[in-house]
Amino acid sequence: MKGYIEDREFGKIHVELRRGMTSVRFTYHADGNLLMRAPLGVTVSDLRRMVDLNREQLRKLPHPQGITFYLGQVIECFKCRVIIEAQRRMPSYILNHWEGDTLHLQVHENANLHDENIKHTISSVISRAMEVQAHALLLPYAQQAARELGLRPAGFEVGRGMRKLGHCTAKKIIQLSRNLMFLPEPLVRYIICHELAHLTHMNHSPQFHALCDQYTSGHEKELERQLRQFRFPIAK
Repeated sequence: MKGYIEDREFGKIHVELRRGMTSVRFTYHADGNLLMRAPLGVTVSDLRRMVDLNREQLRKLPHPQGITFYLGQVIECFKCRVIIEAQRRMPSYILNHWEGDTLHLQVHENANLHDENIKHTISSVISRAMEVQAHALLLPYAQQAARELGLRPAGFEVGRGMRKLGHCTAKKIIQLSRNLMFLPEPLVRYIICHELAHLTHMNHSPQFHALCDQYTSGHEKELERQLRQFRFPIAK
């Protein structure tokens, strides 16, 4: 037996009721929505209760088609965070303001957060807001890392790339994307060390990787692996 239920956070959830099942299982349907398999005979109320009981685990379930947003979501970033909240005043606008180290992002309470256009708009707003914090938090952190390594780049700048998170120019200026703000601190430091190693080797030769590995205390390969696997919380 097949059907679906609507959820305030996950939207349309496909439901398959199967004879012989004794527990509920969740995965993703081919259309990108959640798929819930449950024992035959459970009620709609039972299904909703099962979703509520598993909500935290469902938020961590890898999504095959990109990022998700929901009201009450907290996105932990580099030395700051984003909280997505509801607002009733301006249906067509996404409001945002910083309070200390927290960005309050306010979307209208009736906004469809599963809509791809809204997802991209939210992502753009968050990314632009992070540029402010990149100047305030990321650049001083990078300057301190350079001092600890005894290095003196010509300067540091904030960039906007998502695929290119860092760059060392021919003039020895280190450019760091504002989107580093979404990475955990070990990966932020890895990107910085990678670009600082380019001050000596403007290539990716064995000598470069040996120096980068030295700057990262022997963890270059592991950090590179973690970066490849990292899933950004905003749309690219």
